[in-house]
Amino acid sequence: MFRSAFRHFSSEYFKKMVVHKNPDISVQSKNFAKNFLKKKSEIIKKEISVSEPLWKEPQLDDNDDDLTEEQQMEKQIQKLEPSSRPVVYNLSYYVNKNPVLRTFVQMGVFIRKWDKDPSVAKLVLSLDLDKNVKPFLVFLHDIGVPSENHAFIITKNPAVFQDSLQDLNNRIEYLKSKKFSKEDIVKILCKAPKWLSLNVQEVDTRLGWFQKEFGLTGAELREVVTERPKLVTLPTSIAHKVKFGITDFLDYSPESLKSLLLIYPKLFTKKFEQIEANFIFLTQVAKLTHQDIQLFPSVLVYPLQTLKARFAFLKFLDRIQFDPTKANFVRFTECF
Repeated sequence: MFRSAFRHFSSEYFKKMVVHKNPDISVQSKNFAKNFLKKKSEIIKKEISVSEPLWKEPQLDDNDDDLTEEQQMEKQIQKLEPSSRPVVYNLSYYVNKNPVLRTFVQMGVFIRKWDKDPSVAKLVLSLDLDKNVKPFLVFLHDIGVPSENHAFIITKNPAVFQDSLQDLNNRIEYLKSKKFSKEDIVKILCKAPKWLSLNVQEVDTRLGWFQKEFGLTGAELREVVTERPKLVTLPTSIAHKVKFGITDFLDYSPESLKSLLLIYPKLFTKKFEQIEANFIFLTQVAKLTHQDIQLFPSVLVYPLQTLKARFAFLKFLDRIQFDPTKANFVRFTECF
């Protein structure tokens, strides 16, 4: 009671003080407020009269009478400005709208891998099912690629749709001219689908480099490439760095280098830093020789922590005996 009475008394006193002591200020404020509200109302009326309504009834064509409500709505969405269209972050949004993507999903293609590259997504959305996809599937069937591998090839190399069927046939004919069998060609494409995107000149240059640098015969080259086709699809700089490191830093002879390639071609697709770290551990801690490693070069690409753990386990069992001429011999590579 006291507080409300005090607030009423204070407000009435303040009004009387403002009106009686400063009459000019009170009148001036009232006039300013009236003029401001009058101008504001005029501006609002002009904006309402000029601006269009927020929503209009969609004008459907005469041909839209046969369309379903969902199809009519989709047609109106397509007419929207790009800024008004829904923001899409993956291709799954288009699966029900695009027959090519729908076919890929039914085949088992992992379209999610394409979301990271907008250029690939743009290429796939521009494909035509009858003009681009079906002829390529027929091409894979004709060269002998099993149908269960079609989805994997498309997933790994969607850029193959940029090349004409004539170019693809030329690349297959080149492999046949180099005496690769039909089975070898199928293995190469299934293991390294990006091989199809390399033109004949690139493939010929890289095959020639491996044959010259490692002193391979034609049969040996075909064997290595069929076993590890990524040797050709990857830049030759990777294999060159590994070759240089093995001969200059790990002290292997050119003959041993060729043996390493024939036994384990995958070695020349790895980073040399990992190979060097494993080699140091195997020779200085595990006391393996160059010849031991040469017989089983796969140990050079195992995770270093795995090598250390297996060696520690053998040490715990007191079974560190890698010399085949002595009793209780344990082959280190069989521990993996």
